[in-house]
Amino acid sequence: IASHLSVMRSSLLGSLLQVLKFNVDRKANRVRVFELGRVFLRDSSVHNTDTTVEGFHQPMRVAAVAYGANDMLQWGRKEQDIDFFDVKGDVEALLAPLQATFEPAAHPAMHPGRCARVVVQGRAIGFVGELHPQWRQSWELPLAPVLFELELDAVLQRVVPHFKSVAKHQP
Repeated sequence: IASHLSVMRSSLLGSLLQVLKFNVDRKANRVRVFELGRVFLRDSSVHNTDTTVEGFHQPMRVAAVAYGANDMLQWGRKEQDIDFFDVKGDVEALLAPLQATFEPAAHPAMHPGRCARVVVQGRAIGFVGELHPQWRQSWELPLAPVLFELELDAVLQRVVPHFKSVAKHQP
């Protein structure tokens, strides 16, 4: 289709950064974007079926990027840029009521020392962190975006509230 689409993606972060760059180039000073999508990882144990391709594991992931001011401009607070802890809180809210723990980790797209592995029930399900300065410079971003990428199956394991009808008569 196009030369930049000649390779299957192994992460959603690249497409999120393209969307972020598109918006920053059009003078957007606050961007919040997420994506649900499939990634493609080499795995020789996968065989051809109706839904799989031999040699490729195709898990669904959820990823997001936050850039710019933490909140809309208002008179009651000082303007503050987004940071790791804001996005960490978003990940905790996304996974609630599951309790996520965060361990220091390294990821090639994320800043060393500002990246954490997300662990739920003893299993690593993704990463959260600030974009690596090398990538920030190559994308020509004036501020450092904070991003996360998680396995969608792990996010869907959380218990979702269900509707319960209201009693017809008062207690």
